[in-house]
Amino acid sequence: MLEITVKTGPWSELQEYCKTVRLSVFVEEQLVPSTLELDGTDNNHHHVVIFNDSNKPIATARLAKNGKLGRMSVLKQYRQQGLGTELLNQLTKLAGSLDLEVLFCHAQISASDFYIKNGFQKTGKPFEEAGISHIKMRKNVVLSL
Repeated sequence: MLEITVKTGPWSELQEYCKTVRLSVFVEEQLVPSTLELDGTDNNHHHVVIFNDSNKPIATARLAKNGKLGRMSVLKQYRQQGLGTELLNQLTKLAGSLDLEVLFCHAQISASDFYIKNGFQKTGKPFEEAGISHIKMRKNVVLSL
């Protein structure tokens, strides 16, 4: 079993780790232009980074103040090990602590089944973003009393 450490925080603390994963996944692997990937809004988001037992960043995601999650990315060699679900769990906890009632995202169509398994529902019709087919998805956040 993979041993991991999870850190959450602002861009100012986590940007080097987030960039490492996101540039590898989105720019190198999926050929998204770096100017689209690094969109200049990261300072306005909360970030989650997962590290392996060698303290190497292997997965990341961000959460906006309005509940939009994005930039979910897991390095290729670490996929299918539950890290995406762990990112969503961390984002859901974070959303609850921020009193958000809904999480939503623009999911790549190829990842929509993953989001459905994690409690999201499709809303709307597919659309193109960064040259990749996406669909809007949402999930109610259960707030603890």
